[in-house]
This record gives sequence, C-alpha cells and structure tokens, in this order.
Amino acid sequence: MVTGSGALTTSTPVLSDAVLVERIAALGDRAALAELDTRHGMTLYAIAYTLLLNPDAADVAVAATLREAWRRAASFIAREQTVGRWLAQLTRKAAQDQLRRSVMSPGGLLPRRTSVAPPSPRPPAREPSAHRARTSLRLTWVAAALVLPLILLT
Repeated sequence: MVTGSGALTTSTPVLSDAVLVERIAALGDRAALAELDTRHGMTLYAIAYTLLLNPDAADVAVAATLREAWRRAASFIAREQTVGRWLAQLTRKAAQDQLRRSVMSPGGLLPRRTSVAPPSPRPPAREPSAHRARTSLRLTWVAAALVLPLILLT
C-alpha cells in the first residue's frame, strides 16, 4: 500500500519485546532473537564497552548475552521487569565474567599470539567488513552515551 508521501507501509505488526522473548522460548524463533538484537544491541554494547573498555570484548559480551537470553527465555517473567532491563543485567553479568577471566588469565581480555611468525599479509579491503562497520556504529553510540550526561549537566 502506498501512502500520499510515497512511502511504502507494511501490514506486519510490531511485536513487543516480551512477545519476542515468548516466541524465543516457545518456538525457538531465531528471527525474534535477531529482532531483540536489532532493538537492544547498541545499548547492550554500550553497557559492555563501558565495563570492558575493549570493543572486541564488548562484542563477545553482547554475543554471550544473546546466547544466554536464548537459553533463559523460558524463565523470563514480564511482570517482574522489562526485556531491556533483563538483557542489561545479562550483559553486565557477561562483561563481569569476562573481567574475572581476564584477571585470572595472563593474556588479559585479548588472546596472546602464540606464533613468532609475522602475520600473513592481507590485501587491503575495499569496503569495511560488516563487523567493523557495526563496531564503528556502536562506538559512536557509546561516545554519545558518555557525552550526553555531560551536555545535560551544563
């Protein structure tokens, strides 16, 4: 259907976050998990990045959060908290677990290189990879989240 402005409208209903979690629990709906990542991924990344101060480790924490959300979707109770708060708690726990592991391991948050050979040269990429583009966008959100409170205080 085309509206007066020429924009295409769809008749697909927008499901609430709680319904998406229910779909994950009941049906194992991967599309519902992907939609939660689309809606909350930037916020989860900002939480992880502020705790870890490492973009790669923050990506790992967000991935761990989504895996945990997949596993624990059936235990989510919408009356007790919002999906966003639940995901934020899972993200903080994943980031704290990474910090604990990094303190215990001598390599820190990033694995050490074990080979002494120089890395093989790669041809320069014409376009940034999807991961780097997503990370760059997430870092922009993190920077905005860190600066916004300072702007509001002045």
